[in-house]
Amino acid sequence: MRSSVADITSGLAVLVIAGVFHAQSGDLEGVSLLFPRMLIIFMALGGIYLCGLGLLKGRKGDEAPQDDEPVAVSRVVMISAGAIAYVAIIPVLGFYLASALYLFGMSMVLSDAGAGTRKKAVASAAFTVVLCLFVWIGFAMLLGVPTPEGMLF
Repeated sequence: MRSSVADITSGLAVLVIAGVFHAQSGDLEGVSLLFPRMLIIFMALGGIYLCGLGLLKGRKGDEAPQDDEPVAVSRVVMISAGAIAYVAIIPVLGFYLASALYLFGMSMVLSDAGAGTRKKAVASAAFTVVLCLFVWIGFAMLLGVPTPEGMLF
């Protein structure tokens, strides 16, 4: 896939995701809207940047070299399916438990390490705990921003 096409496609995907986040944030107000709005703006700017970069690369001509590395379609599909499942389970399990399951699962599935399953599980668990802890400290403790609660937790 040409670099310009990959940039435009990635930019459009980011803009679509930002649009979905925007649509989902309609019920939020006040301080709970602060982080989602910042995230949506950041994602939209990144998407616009990628689209613009792709358009500029495309204008340079057809002689632009193709990327040597093929797109790992299976990984893209796994990440997309995982993200959809993650968003779907947040209302049921709550933000932190859903995030922990998503991070651990994606880390296990997408790990390139040649190590055994046990090593991957330990590394994935450590990654999940550290990231969830930092998110909790950052949002709940420092910013006082509530995270989505689920029916179960």
